[in-house]
Amino acid sequence: MQSSCVIFANCFLPKDGKLRHCRVTVKGTRTEKIELVSDAEYGQIIFSETFGNSSTTNDESKVDKIITFECAGRILSPGFIDIQINGCFGVDFSNPSLTREDILRVATHLLRFGVTCFCPTMVSSSKESYAKLIPLIGGICLEDRSLTKPVDRASLWGMHLEGPFFSAAKRGAHEAQCIIEELNENSITDVYDKGAGEMLNAGVAITTLAPELPGAINQIRDLSKHGIIVSMGHTDATMNDGKEAIKKGASLITHLFNAMRPFHHREPGLLGVLCSDEKDGIYYSVIADGLHSHPTSVTMAYAISKNVVLVTDAMSALGLGDGEHSLGAEKVTVKNSKAVISGTDTLAGSVASMDSCVRSFQKFTGCSIYEVLKAATENPARVLKENTGLGMITVGRPADFVILDSELNVLRTIVAGSIVFSNDADKPSFGNKMR
Repeated sequence: MQSSCVIFANCFLPKDGKLRHCRVTVKGTRTEKIELVSDAEYGQIIFSETFGNSSTTNDESKVDKIITFECAGRILSPGFIDIQINGCFGVDFSNPSLTREDILRVATHLLRFGVTCFCPTMVSSSKESYAKLIPLIGGICLEDRSLTKPVDRASLWGMHLEGPFFSAAKRGAHEAQCIIEELNENSITDVYDKGAGEMLNAGVAITTLAPELPGAINQIRDLSKHGIIVSMGHTDATMNDGKEAIKKGASLITHLFNAMRPFHHREPGLLGVLCSDEKDGIYYSVIADGLHSHPTSVTMAYAISKNVVLVTDAMSALGLGDGEHSLGAEKVTVKNSKAVISGTDTLAGSVASMDSCVRSFQKFTGCSIYEVLKAATENPARVLKENTGLGMITVGRPADFVILDSELNVLRTIVAGSIVFSNDADKPSFGNKMR
């Protein structure tokens, strides 16, 4: 059976530590070939071609048609991966009334932000909510990781269960009555209705918990042994608590600086882990919205460790603007792009999009475009322990890309080789499924 072939011409690809002038060929839904065109530095070439122009030729011996899409010097990046997002456009992944249609709507909306893969995140919830929502959301995650990978929306990689095993003093916007401060051998099953050995096959990828809680270390060991990524967060953990958790399998710190013991020169807390002997292979996520952490704090963390993962921690108000919203059972007020628990100053997730976090992180740290794209693509893929090319543009991988301009604005989002989002409605492009 013949199939179409798409050539992305004159694009700059994050490759080998910098942006390389390349030509990328996609056959069907997967990347077939990556060719280096020149060694020119990004921004040095002035292209006379018009971005978005496409031409079609026939090659009867190989494919039905060959489409050449002119990138005219724009950046062709792997699609962004968001491993912590609570919802958007009015959909809350912790809402017991959540439907399959709600979830798929989020997966479509995220395309405009360059996201092609994400981990739907539940905040601390009731046992009844977990019993209903893990099969629903996790079921779609399992579908998306099977041979039925979607071709017109972002993929759900696996659920992120943020809570409820937290320090009550560091619960942040999580509902107080849901917080559990002690674990035993039955706690995981009692709360999630799934044992540690069942969670991966239920579509769960990540759990965030406080490692200093009584019984937590044993559960970190069991969860990680069964393939669950354990992250440390909403915690009063000391540096030694963090180091012990890492020895038992923890590999991530959830939204560094937020809802955790602050740095002190005599007790550095989890920030100190990034300087310790256990730092290798440990990643940390950051909400680079300029509200959750001061730009200088973000820059300091990045100076300590390049293992940063950009997350949005976005809640249902993303895309809706100011007003009254919800996060789980908590009421949230959004004003001037800042989300707080209503009547308080407690931050309640963010209303930042992934592309805005990418732009802000580069502005804060002064890092290169290659480095900031790595924080939104390759690094989260490494956290997910995916070694088949997720988060990179690699021959044989599904062609999930985002085309960006020099200021890192999303121009096109591509899933499985087809353009599924365009921010330029006046210029039609091949394969558009969404405007």
